[in-house]
Amino acid sequence: MLLFIKGFIIGLGKIIPGVSGSLIAIRLNIYEDLINSINHFFNNIIKNSLFLFKICVGIIISIIIGSNIITYLLNSFYYPTMIIFLILILTGIPSILKQTNKYLIAFIALIFYLLLMFLPKLELFNSYYFMGFLESFSTIIPGISGTALFMSFGIYDELLSLFSNIYNFELNKLIPFGIGVIIGGLIIIRFIDYCFNKYRKETYGVILGLLIGSIILMIVQIIN
Repeated sequence: MLLFIKGFIIGLGKIIPGVSGSLIAIRLNIYEDLINSINHFFNNIIKNSLFLFKICVGIIISIIIGSNIITYLLNSFYYPTMIIFLILILTGIPSILKQTNKYLIAFIALIFYLLLMFLPKLELFNSYYFMGFLESFSTIIPGISGTALFMSFGIYDELLSLFSNIYNFELNKLIPFGIGVIIGGLIIIRFIDYCFNKYRKETYGVILGLLIGSIILMIVQIIN
C-alpha cells in the first residue's frame, strides 16, 4: 500500500508543471530503487515486477484523476492556471543552478531547444511513440518537468484529453504511447546513468537550458 501511495504522489508530480516526478521519487527515497529495478530487472523478475507494478498503478490512477482536475482548471481559469504553472516551474531553477557551473552548455542547450520549437512543427511531435519517449525522458531525469516539456511541444492538451477520459480510452494512442515509454526508459535510464557518473555538471547544464527554454515558450503561449 505504501508503494502505491508513493506512486500516486509521483503521478501528481508528473502532471503539474514545474514539479519533477523524479525529484519527488528522490524525496520519497525510492528513486534509486526504481533505477535499480529497471536496470537489473532480470536479476529478480518477480520482486522487481511487483515493485514496479505497485508504483505504476499509483502513478496511472493519479494521472487519470489529476488530468480531469487540470483539464477543468485550464478550461475555466486558463490564465490564472498557466501563471501558477509558470511560477512552479521558476521555483525549480535554483535547485538545478546548484548542480552546475557549465552555463555555456546551458546556453547552447537553450538555443538548440528554442530553434527546435520555433521551426515548423515536425510530424514527429504528433507521434505517440515520441510522446511516450518524452515522458520517459522527463520521468528519469531529476529536475525536468515533463508537463512543461509537453506544453512547449504543444502536446500537453492532447495528452490531458487522452488520460482524462477514463470511459473512452483510445488504445490506438495508448499502446504506441506505452511502447514509447518502455523503449525510452530502457535507453534513457542507461544513458543518463552514464552522463551523471561521467559528466554530472555538464548534464545539469543541459537540463538547465531545457528548463529555461520551457519557461520562455510557456510565456509565449500565455501571451498568445
